[in-house]
Amino acid sequence: MEIKTFFEQYKFYLAGGGLFIGLVIVLFIFMKEDTVAIEDISMNVSEDIEGSEVDAKEADLENIETTVYVEVKGAVNSPGVYELPVDARVKNALDIANVSENADLLTVNQSKKLTDEMVIYIPFKGEINHEEIKHAMTVPSAVETSEAKVNINTASLDELMTLNGIGEKKAQTIIEYREETGVFMKLEDIKNIPGIGDKTFLTLEPHITIE
Repeated sequence: MEIKTFFEQYKFYLAGGGLFIGLVIVLFIFMKEDTVAIEDISMNVSEDIEGSEVDAKEADLENIETTVYVEVKGAVNSPGVYELPVDARVKNALDIANVSENADLLTVNQSKKLTDEMVIYIPFKGEINHEEIKHAMTVPSAVETSEAKVNINTASLDELMTLNGIGEKKAQTIIEYREETGVFMKLEDIKNIPGIGDKTFLTLEPHITIE
């Protein structure tokens, strides 16, 4: 009887306590689920970041040029545009294009490293007068200057641009002319370059050579 009386007397407190404990259990379960969800989101974000970094590295590797395109023409059996490794040389391009028996390779630098969009012209035998070139190299210029002259047959882009009136565009045109037609056989041949006439040649002559 005493136990029954106790439950009847404190049933509201017992019911309230049970409800409180139930709420605590439900709240604990809810917080645990949220914690798991947050951990899942964090893992997904980390995976996305790592995936983006991998994709960026792969994109960088794809952007690295590994080949160049060059055109070979003139005294070759298979003229055309060829794709070669970025570290290839002129000789590699000539091996593919199959040099003709009538080719004159005396003025061709076969060890030159290839560059993208490069044009390689192989002259035919008899096309270039080597005796004339040799004579031009041994005869001193009529105009003597104390400064070093720029060899238009071998000068780089930067060296050509040191000449008065020769900008980057004309310097590049001079280099392309050498690659397509061979070396300059006399100083006056530089007038074959567009934009270089008699007047410009007179200012260039004291400062250039073909030696």
